Amino acid sequence: MKNYYGLLIIFCLSYSASSQTKFIIESLPETTPAQDSIFITGTFNNWNTSDPEYLLRKQPNGQLAVILYFTEPVIEYKFTRGDWLKVETGTENEYIPNRTLVSRSSSEPIPIRIKNWQDLGGARSFEYLIFYYFSIAFLSIILLTLSFRIFKKDPNRRRIFVTLHGFFGMLYLSAVAYFVVNPIWQSYLIILGQALIFVWGPMAYLFIKQVEHKENLTVTYHYFIPVILASLIAFLRLMNLDFFSFFSLSISGFLTWGKALLMGGGAMITLYYLIKVIGDLKWSKITERPYSFSLWVLILNGVSLCFVFFSLYTDGCGLTNGNLGEYKWFFVVLSLLVWTEVIALWKDAQFFKEKPQVLHIDKADELLPKLRDLMEKEKVYHEAELSVNRLAELMETKPHILSKLLNEHFEQNFRDYVNGYRVEEFIDLANSGKLEKLTYLGLAHEVGFNSKSTFNLAFKKITHKSPREYFKAYAL
Repeated sequence: MKNYYGLLIIFCLSYSASSQTKFIIESLPETTPAQDSIFITGTFNNWNTSDPEYLLRKQPNGQLAVILYFTEPVIEYKFTRGDWLKVETGTENEYIPNRTLVSRSSSEPIPIRIKNWQDLGGARSFEYLIFYYFSIAFLSIILLTLSFRIFKKDPNRRRIFVTLHGFFGMLYLSAVAYFVVNPIWQSYLIILGQALIFVWGPMAYLFIKQVEHKENLTVTYHYFIPVILASLIAFLRLMNLDFFSFFSLSISGFLTWGKALLMGGGAMITLYYLIKVIGDLKWSKITERPYSFSLWVLILNGVSLCFVFFSLYTDGCGLTNGNLGEYKWFFVVLSLLVWTEVIALWKDAQFFKEKPQVLHIDKADELLPKLRDLMEKEKVYHEAELSVNRLAELMETKPHILSKLLNEHFEQNFRDYVNGYRVEEFIDLANSGKLEKLTYLGLAHEVGFNSKSTFNLAFKKITHKSPREYFKAYAL
């Protein structure tokens, strides 16, 4: 029994003599190739620069980390990309001394900032697409602002356009940021971008449906369930929870579980909505506006989606380096949607507004006799406060249909149409001797005018003369 106690004491002493430290890379040089592995090397492994036991692995939030066990009181170490020619250096690519760590009791991870690599020397190719991505983000923000003005009285449609343009703005600003931040922050942007992709499909569907002026299309919460869930996963990943560590594991080549589940999942949801909208398009009217515009939007979304699936495939085959830069053609094609919308607005500023209803000829045939009876037999224009709403109510129709009827069949608005009857009757009454008993204003009140100024303006607009000039030219 004493032997067991002795072994236990020896085990405890040996464990206490061993230190455990976690190193987390907080910053990498912007030039770091995405496909390169990073190792920690030092006195604890005989300075082996590519020891798989000391490979830094991605955490759920995209950071690189490694846990080091050592028994020495002091260790020296450095970080490499698998070779002494690819060892870390200083800001000016100068040699830096070995890092040193003294055995400690704290369990807090050690943050590491790598400034440069010897073989790269700070060189970095500039991505000129940054300027183009920024212009698309800028255009998206302008369109977002215009949406508040265009759909001032249509909150449902405004909500769709604002969300769509907000999606484009965030997506392209993130793409700009991706090319100017260091690889660790690039990992954060990728995680957020994978969640953002879940907005794409529902908003493309709602956008096309609204452009076609479908009625009773409301934005319900179920369109946003996927992006809410994806955003929650992204938030938990950024918290570095161990449960999500499998998202960083490779399935094949450079295709990780995170990219397959999130980018792939978002792409599949988009595919579902594109197929759904294809079934709803009126192909017999595809050459007419707005269906031709919807077809272009559908095609551009479909081509963009093909680039996503192709990029996932090449990642899985190991043909690309697996970073977001390989998706740049997806961003280029998708940006054409913004230009398509800008061109549509440039050609017709009212393109996205709901077009007024076209009055069917059968309906007009029913309404015209009613209107004639009300005006000629019942003389409803005698009501001084007669309005388009009141007259529409008497005709058992809607105000906008009445306005359309007057515009198409009489080429007049409501006020000019009613005043025409009033002026005509005023002239008839005046010619019949009524002016001998009433003044101009009194007679104007009798036919429905409620003020002298309104009467004078209406009379002159119709006869091109004032009342006195008219009756002087045409003697009673």
